[in-house]
Amino acid sequence: MGLSVLMGGALVAQPTAPNLTVALGKGAPRASGEFDVLTYNVKGMPWPLAQGRPAALGAIAGRLARMRAERRQPQVVLLQEAFTPEAKAIGRLAGYRYVVEGAYVRGAPGDGEMAGRSWRLGETVPAMLDSGLIVLSDYPVRRVSRAAFPAAACAGYDCLAAKGVLVVELELPGGRTLAVATTHFNSRGASAAPRSRTADAYARQSRFLADYLARVRESGMPLVLAGDFNRGDRPARIAMLSRALGTLGGHDAPRDALTQSVANDASGHVRSRDAAWIRKRGRDLQYALDGETLKVRPVGVQIPFGTEPDGTMLSDHMGYTVRYRIAPRMPGRAPTT
Repeated sequence: MGLSVLMGGALVAQPTAPNLTVALGKGAPRASGEFDVLTYNVKGMPWPLAQGRPAALGAIAGRLARMRAERRQPQVVLLQEAFTPEAKAIGRLAGYRYVVEGAYVRGAPGDGEMAGRSWRLGETVPAMLDSGLIVLSDYPVRRVSRAAFPAAACAGYDCLAAKGVLVVELELPGGRTLAVATTHFNSRGASAAPRSRTADAYARQSRFLADYLARVRESGMPLVLAGDFNRGDRPARIAMLSRALGTLGGHDAPRDALTQSVANDASGHVRSRDAAWIRKRGRDLQYALDGETLKVRPVGVQIPFGTEPDGTMLSDHMGYTVRYRIAPRMPGRAPTT
């Protein structure tokens, strides 16, 4: 059923509806050395897996375009589930100069990897959709690396998409360079696979992500990693991801940027209902890791894609922006996470 739904939905065109409108706060002006990173799972799924998405995706693009007109757009946007043409058009419509897409294909499992896999869930065939990952940037792109998770590292309906990791090296003002990466991990209940299988897939994807980032990221370059980790408030998944990310910094795993911002927010601005909802779900996460000569720190949060005035949302996720400050690291200090 999952295979036929995806095949049918990918071939059905839908008309584009008018953009929605909403009033937004202006936010604080950026200081020198600061930049904004938005992460957002936009639910750009083909019909009939999702209904009414062209209108919502057009609204997302329109809002980003209005933010640009007001000179407050995030310079870097990391999208997940951007499968449909309307989702892939967000960057162009929002005026981003650089649009980079993730992996397009992932092969079927090998003969020795078929044990226990279900053809009904799409686990025995090549991925039918691409990764759904996109990086939008106002900064020049120096280098791109992309990979789908191995076929053995997925479970259930998630195997129908080439989920994985997309890494883009950017040139910031002043000649500094920054690596940004986005990813989308295997779900648990929505995959329809047994819990043991989804747990194994999550562990494999965590290790693959850490190993891949260690290979492609230049040692002296700071990194911002964000995406839909499908972690939730689940101790086993928290432990798997923490162990993997801890290897990137050589010590303890980093705290996600939203949690750091809440802890450092004396005014209580980051303790909004939407921020609490994002943190409770524990899926949409951002992490910052220092480089050898540069440190990167979260200094603020905005939620431009949270609860709408009528109480609805433009996706089943919220999109939030973390403002980072990049600065030279003190000599003799070890990089931190």
